[in-house]
Amino acid sequence: MKRVALVALLLVGPGSVLAQERTIPEKLAAPARATLQRLIDSAGVAGLPVDPLYSKAQEGVFRGADDARVIAAVQRLARDMGDARTALGERVTGEEITAAANALRAGITTTDLVRLRDARAKGANADHRLTVALVVLADLAMRGVPPSLAAASVNELVARNVPDGTLISFRQTVERDLVNGRSPASALDARTRSIIDDAERRRP
Repeated sequence: MKRVALVALLLVGPGSVLAQERTIPEKLAAPARATLQRLIDSAGVAGLPVDPLYSKAQEGVFRGADDARVIAAVQRLARDMGDARTALGERVTGEEITAAANALRAGITTTDLVRLRDARAKGANADHRLTVALVVLADLAMRGVPPSLAAASVNELVARNVPDGTLISFRQTVERDLVNGRSPASALDARTRSIIDDAERRRP
C-alpha cells in the first residue's frame, strides 16, 4: 500500500488536488473558457486523459496566471501527452501518458520514451505497465540527474524485469547518494549494478 500511495503522490502535479471536478475555473474570461473546453474536448476525442488538463487550468488560475498563460500551459500539456502516446504506442494507458508527459517536461526526450518502450518489450513481461518507471525517470531528472543517464539506467532495469518496488528503492538510494555528494553518473552506475547483481544471485 505504501508503494501505491507513493506512486499516486508522484503522479499528480502541483495543482491536481485542485481539480476535484472536470470544470474550467469561472475566473477565466468566457472566450478563454471556450478555448480551453475545445482543447480539452479535442484531447478527449484523440484518446488522451482529460483530467490532467482540467487540473492544469485550475492550477494556472490558483497561481494567478492570466488567461493567455493558462491556455498556453494546457496546450503544452496536451501536446506533451500526445507526444508521449505516440512514443509509447497505442496500448498505452492514461496513467502512463500522464507520467510520460511529466517526464518530457523534466527533460526526458521522446527518443528516451521509445527506448523505454522497447526495453519493456525485451523483458519477460511485455504487458507490464511503465507508470512507475516513468515516475522514477521524471523524478531523477527533476533532481538534477542528466536525463540521458537516468533513462539509460531505468531502461536497463526495465529490460531486466525489475519490480516496481525495486525501481522506487533505486530512486530513493540514488537521491540519497546525490545528497551525500556522489556524482550522478557514479550513483546511477553503482545502484544499477547492485540491483542487477542482486537479481542474478537470486536466480535459480
